[in-house]
Amino acid sequence: MHGDALFRLGVAALLRSSHEFNAEALAGQLAAYLAGPPETLWRYFVLNIDWELSSPIDLGGWRLSRPSPDEWRAQRPVPLAADHAGTQVWDPLLESGWHVVLTAPDPELAPAQGLPLRLFSRGPSTRSVWAPLLAVNLWSDEPALVVAEYVVEPGRTVDCLYSSIPYTYTGSPGDEHEVPLLGPLHVNDSHSEQLTHFLTKVNTRLTEQELGKKLHDRIRRSAMRFLDTSDKVGYHADVTFPDDEPQVVLSYMTSLENLLSSDESPGDLARRTAQRAAVLIGEDDGDRLRTLRCVKDAYNVRSRIAHGSDPHPRKLTEAATQVRSILRRALIAAIVLGETELGLLCDEALLSQATLREKINNPLEEFYSLIHAPQVPFRARE
Repeated sequence: MHGDALFRLGVAALLRSSHEFNAEALAGQLAAYLAGPPETLWRYFVLNIDWELSSPIDLGGWRLSRPSPDEWRAQRPVPLAADHAGTQVWDPLLESGWHVVLTAPDPELAPAQGLPLRLFSRGPSTRSVWAPLLAVNLWSDEPALVVAEYVVEPGRTVDCLYSSIPYTYTGSPGDEHEVPLLGPLHVNDSHSEQLTHFLTKVNTRLTEQELGKKLHDRIRRSAMRFLDTSDKVGYHADVTFPDDEPQVVLSYMTSLENLLSSDESPGDLARRTAQRAAVLIGEDDGDRLRTLRCVKDAYNVRSRIAHGSDPHPRKLTEAATQVRSILRRALIAAIVLGETELGLLCDEALLSQATLREKINNPLEEFYSLIHAPQVPFRARE
């Protein structure tokens, strides 16, 4: 082993320090680092959810958990010496133990050779984790965002692919220190069990085997558009910066249109999409009419944006805020109902109360009753 590696791993600094340590354990960790059998690499996606998750949740091959400070530290190369390394492999904020993380083994990954040079940040690569990430984002209009991405070979390498973890300062003046800034999605103890049931049931249904390839692919396409807005949305579905509102509206409407379209002529797509959304998620006549009007107004806003005109500021803000709830509930309905031609089912339900009741309302009511969470009707802002 070269001397620079001993310094990089913190071994040299540990040996020169006055700290007591278990020499036999250190030698064992070094031997495992140098000559141990190869370990499966893991993907880590760190989320900004404020949730004191007590037990890990299995989400279709992904594990949602809240690692303790000791669990974060144990993954570092040569853990006994890692505190003395010149560069810390994890963002120090993670070792607070506050963050929720999605992890999964990825046998196709290979360890990075040398130090990767990344001059530009492209953001996290969420395509592989879209299903559990979607499930988390369907719980509330407040989004859950990936704030860091790592590839980990436990005890060997921790490769940071992306990190932008928000933080704030706490403490008295002159004695301030950084702490993670979590949210906007906050989960209190009274909702923790419900959210666990919700995630488990949604993710169980959100597979190609359950939905069929055609519907699964349709939901995935809509989900990616929906998730692309997460870094632009804050509390109560409000878009954080007004300049992002046009892009958010375009993403929402493209996602909703894809979800509710079918193999038919593209004519009058705005009317069909608005009617289908209203029938799919509306709980009563008033709720359906509000949804219909909101989607139609959002289509008008999208049309003006697409053709280079400036939409009315109030209409733009309303569309950017209100359509998120409609799209989120429509995605839940698509997953629960598992109907390949969802748009055509909505057309039939528009004319048949029996179809609406038996094929849409009853299955959705049963789903929500299983997780002990009522379906919240859409309410447009006054």
